[in-house]
Amino acid sequence: MSGRADAWSRVQHLGQPPAGQTPGLEALDYAFRFASAIQADPGDKGEAQAAVVLDYASIGAIDAALKRVDEVEGWRRGVAYAELAGSLARTGRKEQARELLTRAGDFSKSITGWQEQRITAHIAEALALLGDVDSAQQIAAELAANDRQYAGRSVATFALGHASRGDFEGAMAVLGKLEREGDFDLTWWRTAGYLAVARQARLTRQQRQEALAAARRSADGIDGWKKAEALESIASELQSAGQPDEAREALKVADAIVTPLPGTLPVKAALLSNLARGWARLGETPHARELLDRATTEVPKTQAIEQPGLYADLASGYLKLGAEGEARRGYQRAITSAESLVNARPRALAAVATCRFMGRHGAALDPATRSRLDTLLSGLKEPW
Repeated sequence: MSGRADAWSRVQHLGQPPAGQTPGLEALDYAFRFASAIQADPGDKGEAQAAVVLDYASIGAIDAALKRVDEVEGWRRGVAYAELAGSLARTGRKEQARELLTRAGDFSKSITGWQEQRITAHIAEALALLGDVDSAQQIAAELAANDRQYAGRSVATFALGHASRGDFEGAMAVLGKLEREGDFDLTWWRTAGYLAVARQARLTRQQRQEALAAARRSADGIDGWKKAEALESIASELQSAGQPDEAREALKVADAIVTPLPGTLPVKAALLSNLARGWARLGETPHARELLDRATTEVPKTQAIEQPGLYADLASGYLKLGAEGEARRGYQRAITSAESLVNARPRALAAVATCRFMGRHGAALDPATRSRLDTLLSGLKEPW
């Protein structure tokens, strides 16, 4: 039995999901309830709701996401429509994807300013996944012409459109035009574009490996901790593609970037958690545990509002190792940390972050955890 299967069997001991329910779904239901309970800040409410909706899709519960997307507050509902359309396209539900894109387009007409452009960018990416290259390119090009921040994103969208139709050469040629660019945004989107190409199932194994190699080279042009973030994603794809040596090299470089970061930087714990999961996938359990243990000691150095989500993130890392005891303590510590926040808005956001990590990583809830979450939810009141 694989390490992942062993870990998964241990996860179930944290609590059993209702019969027939996707593992993690109950935790995401709580996350959405916490997000929807935020009253003082519509922006925070919509952002949190949209994030949970996309989490539903990430664990394969797209229908649950579709049931809740209309409740998302504000402009992020349009982004959620478009992102879910992309998820539907990936799973072959193309007719539903097009219907949702129509809703995204109609909704965007009620939004003005940069928010409308953001929705439109996500629409273009979903069209690319559907293979509608011409439409995706036209929209992305118009965005780039009006705002330079969309220049790199538009190129990545062009490439994705070609790759989704099986046109590997066209996709690589589009991204190749950015090879000499040193601008941070362009370099980031070039790398993301190569990675998106590598994920296209219609391509051959050799083509996907070539795209991954290009993504790895491209990542060297990214500065700072964002390079480590990119390398972690690339390593995951390399390992899935049966290239453990290349994955290990990418993780070593990321490790060297993350280790010296100050503990007060919230992203350090998150990066260490991702690194640990990467090393665990390669069977490097002792090093993965060392990273998680180190990150756990640094969480108290961060701001109080950041700590619940960080503890939950690290707990999910322990789950990957099959370390049920550490995972259980980590999740409970995250809830305790959320409970300690004085105002209702940060408590709600902290609970959303905690439940999202539990949901995305398949942690089922036991009765004691449900009781704590229910109490936390019912206590959301003034002062916000």
